[in-house]
Amino acid sequence: MKYTTIAWDWNGTLLDDARICMECVNDMLRKRNMQVLDLETYRSYVENPIIKAYEHIFDLKVVTFDIIVKEFYESYPKYVKEAQMISGARQMLDYFKEKGCRQIIITAAHTPDVIEYLCKFSIKDYFDDVLGSHDFQGGSKISWAMEYAKNEKSSKGKMLLIGDTAHDAETADAIGADCILFSGGHQAMSKLEATGKPVVDSLLDIPALIEQNQ
Repeated sequence: MKYTTIAWDWNGTLLDDARICMECVNDMLRKRNMQVLDLETYRSYVENPIIKAYEHIFDLKVVTFDIIVKEFYESYPKYVKEAQMISGARQMLDYFKEKGCRQIIITAAHTPDVIEYLCKFSIKDYFDDVLGSHDFQGGSKISWAMEYAKNEKSSKGKMLLIGDTAHDAETADAIGADCILFSGGHQAMSKLEATGKPVVDSLLDIPALIEQNQ
């Protein structure tokens, strides 16, 4: 294994919550008697920073981003309690653990919430670090990843970042990591393919892809 560190995205990569987030947005639309989104449309809108996604949906002079964040996180808890891990995620955590890789999470999600679900799924012990947000505004993961990459414990060996958005590819490029993108998360396949990074339809396809590029 050429990788010493595996950096996982959380939402849509390990946690299966793309439909959940879509429903949170749809709750806001229903509240305003607006047409709801299907999953394909939701994925086509998602980008970083997340406020850009909402520019497709609302007039942000009328429905401000602060209101959107507030209403999103009013809806999210009622849906996410039923969320499961992405198919194959646990097997991949075991795979990289057996290979002796350090595993971390780099996410725009609120760190305490991520840790809560790591405990719920009994997977917290797989991870050495959770690099996430200290508020609910999302934001760029690049600065957190760059700070981590400077750390002596992550400077030796090669890092692989696994995510589900073009921003994950940007984050990987910023820290000199390899990147594999997963098509079953939050962003449309066309945006993933445009990054030029390899894209898998199943997390279980990752080992074969790594072996092809050893």
